[in-house]
Amino acid sequence: MKVTSIGFDADDTLWHNERFFVLTQDRFAELLADYTDRDHLNERLLEAEKRNIQHYGYGIKGFVLSMIETAIDVTEDRVPAKIIRQILDAGQDMLSHPIELLPHAREAVEAMAGTQHSIILITKGDLLDQ
Repeated sequence: MKVTSIGFDADDTLWHNERFFVLTQDRFAELLADYTDRDHLNERLLEAEKRNIQHYGYGIKGFVLSMIETAIDVTEDRVPAKIIRQILDAGQDMLSHPIELLPHAREAVEAMAGTQHSIILITKGDLLDQ
């Protein structure tokens, strides 16, 4: 069988992505420190993300909506609007980060583009994020 296409997984294979989620999750924990501990918050956020992926898909927007839902839940509907605003701001910060390629990613894609293969970018993430 002759290989005709080469697929590259997008985020965290070609460019940094996960670290922005980790930084935002840390910021989220700081915002809600007066309401719950970090471990409990992280558990609740993960549950919300898993539950919501079928509705929102995988990406920053779904992550932000899951953070808002989690904030409402852990504060028993008492989360201040100021915190919701800061969660939204954190999501917008994530969306505004320029793409930072991983070392040698550009060279690898360029080398493959110079061949007879079709190059395919594979992602499960939100189109805007990717």
